[in-house]
Amino acid sequence: MHSRRVGDREFLVVLDRDEKVVANLLRAAADGGIEGGWAWGLGSLKDIELGYYDLPKRTYLKRHFEEDMELTGFTANFAMAGDERILHAHATVSGPELISFTGHLFEARVAVTAEFLVRGFGVRLERAEDASVGLRLIQPEGGRRPVEKPHERRRREPS
Repeated sequence: MHSRRVGDREFLVVLDRDEKVVANLLRAAADGGIEGGWAWGLGSLKDIELGYYDLPKRTYLKRHFEEDMELTGFTANFAMAGDERILHAHATVSGPELISFTGHLFEARVAVTAEFLVRGFGVRLERAEDASVGLRLIQPEGGRRPVEKPHERRRREPS
């Protein structure tokens, strides 16, 4: 992993062949003191695990791609859950047929190169378990979001 500061709270992170994407971006964020931020990237990956969150079943449906594929889009955010730094990443990849697959990125290895811009917000973002969906969600105000129950939803008037 190669990292270079390119702004006040921005880093260019370049990963080499066979390096793990998620693990190295988490390390780069830790090295940069980022406890809340975003990342964008592109490159080429292999050994890719993508997923789709099945809300009714509260589990990820996963698909694995061993072959080399283009990373045509990567968007992620960083937040903390206690002492644990979390990277929530989505990726779009495409093979030689130019058909795209997209979803939550669990992990992947670099096939040729992968280049990321990591931007820290300068504030800590917290994630906490939301029982209504079964995931740890970002708490924008720094504390727990109130969970709205279906029977408590107010009817919204059309604008």
